[in-house]
Order: sequence, then structure tokens, then C-alpha cells
Amino acid sequence: MNIKEFFKEIPKEVKQGVSIALVIIFLFSSGNFLGMVLSGDKNAEQADATTASTTQATTASTAPATTTTLPPATTTTAPATTVAPSQGTSDTTTAPVADTTTSAPAAAPSTGAPQSKAEIIALFNESANKIKTNATSVTRNYEDMRHDVDKLQVPSALQSVGEELISKFLKKNETPETYSGADIAAKYPVAGESWVSKLTEAEVAEATCTDNGTEYEIYIKLVTQTDPAAGTGVANGIDIIKTQDVMDAAGFVVQSFSCEYYDSVIKCKIDKATGNMTWANYTSPIVMKIVAKLVVTLDAQVGMTFEKDYTIAY
Repeated sequence: MNIKEFFKEIPKEVKQGVSIALVIIFLFSSGNFLGMVLSGDKNAEQADATTASTTQATTASTAPATTTTLPPATTTTAPATTVAPSQGTSDTTTAPVADTTTSAPAAAPSTGAPQSKAEIIALFNESANKIKTNATSVTRNYEDMRHDVDKLQVPSALQSVGEELISKFLKKNETPETYSGADIAAKYPVAGESWVSKLTEAEVAEATCTDNGTEYEIYIKLVTQTDPAAGTGVANGIDIIKTQDVMDAAGFVVQSFSCEYYDSVIKCKIDKATGNMTWANYTSPIVMKIVAKLVVTLDAQVGMTFEKDYTIAY
């Protein structure tokens, strides 16, 4: 009996099991695959093609500084007390004076954090991009790769096997790694680029900024996007897995590949005195959809979350 006839005798479920197991093992263990596709190596022409979009981020900084955050008006009690001594004949005369305190909101921006999405993105972009020009070192404190079991879709007979295999290769690396010089641009997000962020309002679902006294604490949540090209969409702010990299590395097994990015979050702290970003955390949940063929053709979906934590020195 030749090999072809042998495989005809194997039940379909077993053939699917062999195929998905081999695909999973290949994707998550062979040739440091994940490290390669997330390394951020970019073609020069792609970098040139995206430089034009740099002005988008800077333009965002001119978006209306809608500091109409009237909560500072609650501080009107302070002006009222300064008027009281000169108007000692009647407390009720202080009411008209209170109207002059409408200027209070103008003082808020000097001590408070930016509030509009455009202002927050502009602050983030300006500070983040200084990392690759001004930072003396960047320490990746840890890198965590987590398996999102609820997103896994494989043949039912392989569900438990798939969970075990993927979880085996997705682990947390708590060994710090410090970059300096050219390695900062090569390894810090967006890896392989001379910039860190070109995000605009179009890519940002939520943005908040809190003033803790000495620092601005920024939270940015990106929109959901599938297969963004390098230097476009959410790839303006986070590392992505490029479809072409996957096909180049595993084209003999993978027939098609797609990657959805959802709920990606960037958190950071910016020193108010210098404008330098001193800490950043990137969390990127993704869903990879794969059509692969070894013994049989099969569809698989794998969910993962990548988290990287950084400290920046100047």
C-alpha cells in the first residue's frame, strides 16, 4: 500500500488532527516564528511611503483646544472670599462679583491635563516620538504572550489538544532587556521605524489623560482593524504581524492568513517638567485566522494577547 492509499484509510478526524497539530507546532515553535513576525523589520519603501502621514499627527495637535471643561468653575468660592472684605455691608452684593470668576476655566489648562481626544493624541505623539531621538536607553521590563482560549476555533476533536499546544508556547518572559542606540529604533514600537506613533483620531476609539501632579498618565484604546498595512491605521501606533511575513515564512503550509486587532491599549506616563515619556505599556489582543494544508485543508482561528512593558531613560 502506497502513502496515498494509506492516507485514504485514515479517518478524516485523524487527518485533521495531524494537520492542525503540525500547523500549530510550526507556527508557535519553529524558527522563533512569533519573534520574527513581530520584530518589525520594514522595507525601506514602506517607511518612505508612510512619512507623508507624519503631518496628520502634528495637525491633530491643532485640533480645537476645547477646554470648556467647566468643572473648574466650582472654584468660584475663592474669588468670593477676596471680595467679602471690601463689601462688608452686605454679603448679597458678592453675587455680581462671582460672575467675574467666569475667567477661572482659562487657568485650568496650565495646571490640568489635556482633555480632548485631539489634544491627548498630540501630546502622546510628541512625547512618544522623542523616545527614538532623545532616549539614552529603553528597558523592556517584560513581555507576556497569552493564549485567549475563548477565541480558539479548531475541529472539536482537537480543541483540548490545540489549547495545550498553543498555551505551551505562549508564555511570559520576565527577563528585562535593555536597548540603546540603534536598537531603540529597531525594537521599540513601532519596531523598525524612526518614529513611535503617527496616530490620529481616526485610529483612536478612546483617549484619557490624568494629571497626577508631576506626570500625565495617558490611556489610549485603538479601534478594531483587520490586516492594516504598515504605517496605516492601528499600525501607526502598534507592532503588527504582516501577512506577507507569514506567507514568506510558512507559505508551503499556510494558504491564507488574516489578523484582526481589537481592544489594543497603550498606557504611558509623561514627565510634566520635561515632556519625556518615562514608562509605557502596550497590550494588543489579536485573532489570527489561518487556512493551512498539510494532509488535509483546514481552517483554524487562534486568539492571543501580546503585552510589552517599558521603562525609558534620558
